Amino acid sequence: MVVKPHEGAAAGDPSTTRFDISIRVGSTVYTVLYAPPPGSYGAEYTQGMNLLVLVGDKTITFSDMTGVSRQAAILSRAAALPQSDH
Repeated sequence: MVVKPHEGAAAGDPSTTRFDISIRVGSTVYTVLYAPPPGSYGAEYTQGMNLLVLVGDKTITFSDMTGVSRQAAILSRAAALPQSDH
């Protein structure tokens, strides 16, 4: 999983903080737009974590660190490169 600040997000304004998060599910990499709830933080520190997800037509649903179900809009889909055994 790769986490990057979303382009166009207002710098320094936590009420508009959004992230582009790339998630590999099977042989597909999804890039989703995630807007953390006000007052929360930590999405930028989740790179490399494994998590359970439910892939829908337009969204991916997952549980945050507190166990609350969250949805993120799918921005793009791409075929994943094969993983090395090393």
